Amino acid sequence: MENLQNLLNSVNAILREEKVKKEESLRRGERFNVFQICGVDHYEVKHSAIIARILDPQGNHGQKDKFLKIFLQTIKDSTGMDTSSCRVNTEYVTNEGRIDILIEDKKGKGVIIENKVYASDQSEQLKRYDKFSKEKYRVGQYTIYYLTLDEHYASDDSGEGINYTRISYKEHILNWIGECIKESATTPLIRETLIQYRNHIKQLTNQDMDTKNKEALIEMMVNNSEAIAALFSVQEEYKKYAFENYVKPSFERFCKEENLLYEECNLFAYGIEKGFYFRRKEWDIFAIWIYSENKRSNSGFHWGISNYKGDAIKLESSSYHIGGKKELIWPYGRANLERYDNWDDMNTVAAMINGEFSKYVMDVVRKALKDIDEKQIHIP
Repeated sequence: MENLQNLLNSVNAILREEKVKKEESLRRGERFNVFQICGVDHYEVKHSAIIARILDPQGNHGQKDKFLKIFLQTIKDSTGMDTSSCRVNTEYVTNEGRIDILIEDKKGKGVIIENKVYASDQSEQLKRYDKFSKEKYRVGQYTIYYLTLDEHYASDDSGEGINYTRISYKEHILNWIGECIKESATTPLIRETLIQYRNHIKQLTNQDMDTKNKEALIEMMVNNSEAIAALFSVQEEYKKYAFENYVKPSFERFCKEENLLYEECNLFAYGIEKGFYFRRKEWDIFAIWIYSENKRSNSGFHWGISNYKGDAIKLESSSYHIGGKKELIWPYGRANLERYDNWDDMNTVAAMINGEFSKYVMDVVRKALKDIDEKQIHIP
């Protein structure tokens, strides 16, 4: 135990050093980033537009299909696209929904990219895109990619039984942009723009730590492998402990202040949907849910208003629309959690302990309640 404490003390020393370096970098203007200023952060549509414009052989970067070739090599695509004839589309409208990025060549081959930064899957989303692809292209002439921050799986409802490939911002997009930067040595404006986008993605995926400090942390982990193994062996219990002892008490205080009821459903369970909800006492059927349909992990959390008893209830048409598609189980639609949608991310667990997670969720609920009151929406 003493060795473990010494390890943690050393880690904290590196984190303090990292904080000082970031502050110095900020003073030098190195953390100035036009993508953050424009609010790109977590919006899939904006990231899709940026990625598509870099990929586009007809793009005004003037590099023709150079960046597209690097991308297909990075993700090891086997479709055999004729990159010189490719067209790149965003928000491509089909009878099966809007495809985030669609790449097509003159030979009738296609690459479909479903882009998820923080958003949850729509109902049968990848299944619908696969149906579209089978009708438009021949078998073996298309590939569906599921792009997320950390390469997690699509929900079973969206992707079960579908042949899709997972790619991530954390690895594939960062590596691709890095190679594009190398190829842009003679075009400084393009190079510097790509560098800013790479830095933005590093921050989005929690990878902007100084290389020297990162190597020092890895070396400590290697030299203390048994202690690290012990920490990882209890990470599930750590997440549950953080929620039970830090998040739940704050929610209970919040409910007492706002005169709400709070319940949980299958939290941290594997192989099943999970979530928790808040509701007013006068609501007989519905509640404000924080919910994930992902059965493979504790990720993909969104929020919406649904029946807390679990049954789909058909409502009369309502003008109240949170976002996304209205469904029987989500008659007012549902919206993405812009932060903390992945509970397998240890940064989310840290936010549970320091109070940022609870504050964010309570702000979401407060805003929803205020919206309901101001618009005089009747919630059954």
